[in-house]
Amino acid sequence: MKLQKYMETNGITLETAATELGMSYENVRRYAAGLVIPRIENMKKIVEWSGGLVNANDFYLAEEGQKRNEKSGAGA
Repeated sequence: MKLQKYMETNGITLETAATELGMSYENVRRYAAGLVIPRIENMKKIVEWSGGLVNANDFYLAEEGQKRNEKSGAGA
């Protein structure tokens, strides 16, 4: 599950997520928007915090899917 979807499903704001994860608001915002892939330390925090519902593949596979869509012209 993507981080943004997890947060929406559970009614968690960026502010709350940042506080609970011990990360900056801006970093959590960029992770949730799919703009940045978290470093391993932060990835571990996110996986643990979400009970494993958000995992590394959710960040990496999202990026790969986006690249494929851009090459094929899909998603426009």
